[in-house]
Amino acid sequence: MVRKTVSIDDDLFSQLEEEGVLEHFKNFSDLVSSSLQQTINTIKKENYRKQIEQMANDPMVIEDIAKIQEAFQYADDEADAF
Repeated sequence: MVRKTVSIDDDLFSQLEEEGVLEHFKNFSDLVSSSLQQTINTIKKENYRKQIEQMANDPMVIEDIAKIQEAFQYADDEADAF
């Protein structure tokens, strides 16, 4: 376990208390860990979305997809016949 000192704005801490957020966690460290994990998950999803978007605009990827579609064209036609 890594120990770090965390400083937060007074207003933010007040909001945590007023909304009862702190009551949902064992301690403040648990709240911070949970929040950081959510942030990591959000950023991972965003990074993945950006990578997919970049691939969708990559001429080499587009060319590969076209070749694959062409290679399976006849198999797709046979499947449609049934």
